[in-house]
Amino acid sequence: MSTGRRDWWRTVSVTRWQIPSRTLVWASALLALMLALAILVEVRSSSARDLPGPASAAAPQSLGNGQFRFVPQSAHVSLGVPYRFALDTHCGLDFPVAVDFDQSFWDPVGPGPASDRSGNPPPGFANPIDHGIMTLISPTEARFRSSGGVIIQLRRHAGARVSSTCS
Repeated sequence: MSTGRRDWWRTVSVTRWQIPSRTLVWASALLALMLALAILVEVRSSSARDLPGPASAAAPQSLGNGQFRFVPQSAHVSLGVPYRFALDTHCGLDFPVAVDFDQSFWDPVGPGPASDRSGNPPPGFANPIDHGIMTLISPTEARFRSSGGVIIQLRRHAGARVSSTCS
């Protein structure tokens, strides 16, 4: 009878481990795939590049009436590449010269206010500077992701801007 019991346990043991082993292989493969995808997403999101240096150092030109003519100073960037970007938020995202990126100034578009109407950025943005990620998504559109995770769309503004300075 002891031989029969040993054989019964061996059969149960083999049967018990054959099915879970196959399941374990599939589960391990699935987990490895999920881990690889998570690593790719993390690497892509953290692979933001530094911006190229300024293309110009032109000072704002006084127009004599408290207004100044500003020209973009930023260098050209590559389409679809995320860049670390220090967004000057102190006077609001809609301040005419707040966003200088890819040799142009940019205007915020889309839902939600671009400032709190007191010269400050809307909620979700650091003040006075938000260190986020800027990506040129088409020749006329860019996207900024704030350090707080808020995303804004921007539209390229052609040419120089005339504005007072921000205090």
